[in-house]
Amino acid sequence: MNNTTRIVLIALGIALVVLVLLPLLFMTGMMGMMGGMMGHMMNGTIGAGFWVMGGLVLLVVVGVVVLLVAGLRRR
Repeated sequence: MNNTTRIVLIALGIALVVLVLLPLLFMTGMMGMMGGMMGHMMNGTIGAGFWVMGGLVLLVVVGVVVLLVAGLRRR
C-alpha cells in the first residue's frame, strides 16, 4: 500500500469521526434525554429511535476503526 492510499484511508477515518460520529453522538444524547422524559411521562418506556441511533453510532465506530486500522497497518 502506497503512502497516498494510507493518507486517504486515515483522512476518511478522521472525517467520519468529525463529520458523522460527533453529531450522531450529540443527537443520540438529545434523543435519549427527550425520549426518556417523554417515555417516562407517557408510559415509562424508551422509544425505538434511541436504539436505532445507538446502532448507527456503533456502525460508524466500526467503520472508523476499520479505516484507521487499514491506513495505519504496516506492510
